[in-house]
Amino acid sequence: MQHDKIISELNCKNDNKRPKNFELPLPQVEIRAQNGFFALPASADFDENSQIDALYVHIPFCTSKCHYCDFFSLAGHLDQTDAFLDAMGREFELHVAHFGKATPETIFIGGGTPTLLSPDALSRLLAQINNAINTHRLTEFTVEANPNTFDIQRAKVLRDGGVNRISFGAQSFSITELAVLQRDHNPESVPIAMDIARSVGIDNLNLDLIFGIPGQTLSDWDCNLRRAIELNSTHLSCYGLMYEPNTPMTARMKRGEFTAVPDELQIDMLAHTRARLAEAGFIRYEISNFARPGQACRHNIHYWKARNHLAVGPSAAGYHSGFRWKNVQSLTRYIDALNAATPAVPITEIEHLTGTSRWGELAILQLRLNEGIVLHEFQQRTGMDAMAILRKLVQKYSPMGLLALCDSAITLTEAGVAVSDTIFADVLDAFAQCGPQQRGS
Repeated sequence: MQHDKIISELNCKNDNKRPKNFELPLPQVEIRAQNGFFALPASADFDENSQIDALYVHIPFCTSKCHYCDFFSLAGHLDQTDAFLDAMGREFELHVAHFGKATPETIFIGGGTPTLLSPDALSRLLAQINNAINTHRLTEFTVEANPNTFDIQRAKVLRDGGVNRISFGAQSFSITELAVLQRDHNPESVPIAMDIARSVGIDNLNLDLIFGIPGQTLSDWDCNLRRAIELNSTHLSCYGLMYEPNTPMTARMKRGEFTAVPDELQIDMLAHTRARLAEAGFIRYEISNFARPGQACRHNIHYWKARNHLAVGPSAAGYHSGFRWKNVQSLTRYIDALNAATPAVPITEIEHLTGTSRWGELAILQLRLNEGIVLHEFQQRTGMDAMAILRKLVQKYSPMGLLALCDSAITLTEAGVAVSDTIFADVLDAFAQCGPQQRGS
């Protein structure tokens, strides 16, 4: 869930925790397609001295499709596991041939439900990953898990394969709320799964939680936060429920089966989240992410800092040197493309961010982080003077208590988080309109 939400943010989808209401005017990269797919970006176009910091692997299988989910996943289809892993193995080979053996700092296996794979299949997957990379820089290896599909056998396989962090999709500790979301696990499975992980030595544990569920009150949400704190998780990702197009949740709302939680209450819930978790010792390092000291998700931070990351699997989205691409959202087409006489990475979307478009996006991503836009680091990386470009916005929003300039960084205030979408849109516009004298290069 975490990875897909972040990639959605990078693609500028619309909700209260992600940039919205703007689409970057970026042309589709004109690269000759192979077997109907786009080619990987050419290494000649990569940034000088760039490295790959992260790897994402997408497992599309689920037991059932949650009604709010618009990410690529398939209920069932486990009979295609072997064919899928065969294809994934070939995609890894193509990436190694193109990029060389990457040396990532972080790995994240998401979905779908990766732990729906059998222990043998999980072991095979982890072997593929470890054979395709150099591991000497690897510090964080996360796997997403549904509490219902996590057991001691899978936990041992993950640990033995190098996994040191688990992200559990808890979403809620209320049976009623889980039923509204059409989640297929029982709240009591969460502490059991966490205990299993700890029993094999994996104690860096995240919980995903959703607020703004129909019928949920501020008190109900507080109960979820209190339960998550009691379970001694090291990290919490708290996302407001969004009604994405073409999901059962949205269709049910349109039929009048329930009423969406008002925006004002969702804003109150987000503010309460920050206060409650701060009281419990969590640090908000990003708008929706909270961690115990030293436990921030390094993989997520790579996304927010627009670091290079490779991605493998259907619908997986990679990024390198301003190029962003995404694999086909189809298990059948994914397998067929990699089974072809001339196997190809099945890329169906690719774009190249350049100049002010690229660095404007970097600015809004960094604003999501608690540290904000660190001015000297931004100029060193981009050659652009962010303060010169954003001076008018800082002058506009600082008196309103929405932006702050401190320690040579531009940051969102707590009040600014609630209206961050508007601020992000203004930041992008400022970069688009900046003149040469503001660019610092």
